[in-house]
Amino acid sequence: MRLEGKTVLVTRSTDGVGRLVTVRLGAAGAEVLVHGRDRQRGEAVVAGIKAKGGAKARFYEADLASLAAVRELAG
Repeated sequence: MRLEGKTVLVTRSTDGVGRLVTVRLGAAGAEVLVHGRDRQRGEAVVAGIKAKGGAKARFYEADLASLAAVRELAG
């Protein structure tokens, strides 16, 4: 399945299943919004997505236990 033109946000995507999902979505052509609380790990995920052919990926740092952070993430 190709996902060009689609944007996806995967929460807690700096490790485990979330990380695998983001890499797969990026390889399928989606613009991937990587979320987590650790900037270094998040940027590593973004680099991994781009290395596997995903052209668009960005990291968003936010603690989802904080309503203010959730509002900021939602933009």
